[in-house]
Amino acid sequence: MKLIDSHCHLTDEAFDNDRLFILNDLSNFAIKAIINPATNLEDSKKVIELSKKYDNIYPMVGIHPENIENIEDSDLEELKKLAEDEKVVAIGEIGLDYYWKDDNKDKQKEIFIKQLELARRLSLPAVIHVRDSKDDVIEILKNYTDLRIQIHCFSDDLKTLETYMDMGFFISIGGVVTFNNGENEQIAARNVPIDRLMIETDSPYLTPEPYRGLRNDPRRVVEVARKVADLRDMKIDKLAKRTYNNTKEFFNL
Repeated sequence: MKLIDSHCHLTDEAFDNDRLFILNDLSNFAIKAIINPATNLEDSKKVIELSKKYDNIYPMVGIHPENIENIEDSDLEELKKLAEDEKVVAIGEIGLDYYWKDDNKDKQKEIFIKQLELARRLSLPAVIHVRDSKDDVIEILKNYTDLRIQIHCFSDDLKTLETYMDMGFFISIGGVVTFNNGENEQIAARNVPIDRLMIETDSPYLTPEPYRGLRNDPRRVVEVARKVADLRDMKIDKLAKRTYNNTKEFFNL
């Protein structure tokens, strides 16, 4: 069995004490690679630096919607230079988040669109964060169906999922699929076409059962795979193989 965690924040300070141990332990959980998103400029530099030390870590660069307040054109130009690094596999995570803050929607949209334009210019995929913002995300992404788009940690309803499917997007399922109240995620896990499905941990967040309440880490992607396989009535080895191949294809690994 081979697995890829398609979204793990390895540069988060939550891993400062045991990052090396976790990375050395991945092979015991059949995890062959990790896709490491960034949330701001400084983090983008860190994920690239970490990826240079480990062949099986692949960086994204991007500015998360929670971190767009003071972003200027010069910052986006610096992001472009970072995105040109040979190991960068995507622009992400980018998107819209109206859960924490919704009085800056225009600024969020502006920075989101500029990063989508960067992805287009560099022929890179884009990894999208959506929280309480699906209508605006869909409206914007209608103009970017030429890009490879992954909706990370999908959590919306079936109608939204079907819209994303019609637009040709990939869907990544995270640890909430293992929760008793993870109904939307479970519906999605059953209904995403198998050739457009990925799995992730979003570590150090969204720890799956039976580890809920503890800090998450990429080794827990096994629990996500196990639950999704069960929901789809598939053997875990087969589910792992399909999501592994999908992730390699999407990120051009």
